[in-house]
Amino acid sequence: MSAKPVVVVEIFDTSIDKVWDALTTKAAFDKWYFDIDEFVLEEGFEFEFYGGSYLHHCKIVDFAPQSKLVYTWKYPVYEGNSVVTFLLEVIENEFVPQTKLTLIHEGIESFPPEDKNFSRESFEAGWSEIIRISLKSYLEGNVDDDLKVE
Repeated sequence: MSAKPVVVVEIFDTSIDKVWDALTTKAAFDKWYFDIDEFVLEEGFEFEFYGGSYLHHCKIVDFAPQSKLVYTWKYPVYEGNSVVTFLLEVIENEFVPQTKLTLIHEGIESFPPEDKNFSRESFEAGWSEIIRISLKSYLEGNVDDDLKVE
């Protein structure tokens, strides 16, 4: 398997503050991401959620307000460990505030290769749906509970 990370880049027609809030608050997660019992923006904070039938375990390892959020991503009953990084930057635009988000998911090759749900294609499709559909709809005013990731 390739060690090339999954990268998704998207531009949102909203302020960096709103994007940062969407990435770092439980109230926002509940609308566009996964159901998380608790989320505290501090290094070392651990959180879990189910995506489909898979339990995900994450731990915040780094962040810089309105710029970067990094957390580990693993599955307690499977081998492997990966890292998810969200990078934000303001796009200068005189007409509407815009924010560029770059998602980088490294280490997916460490997951069991025999499970197609851990394939590169599966992660690319999942992150594309999460960022380009769910998050974009949430941020740009088209909130619908049916858009949340399951």
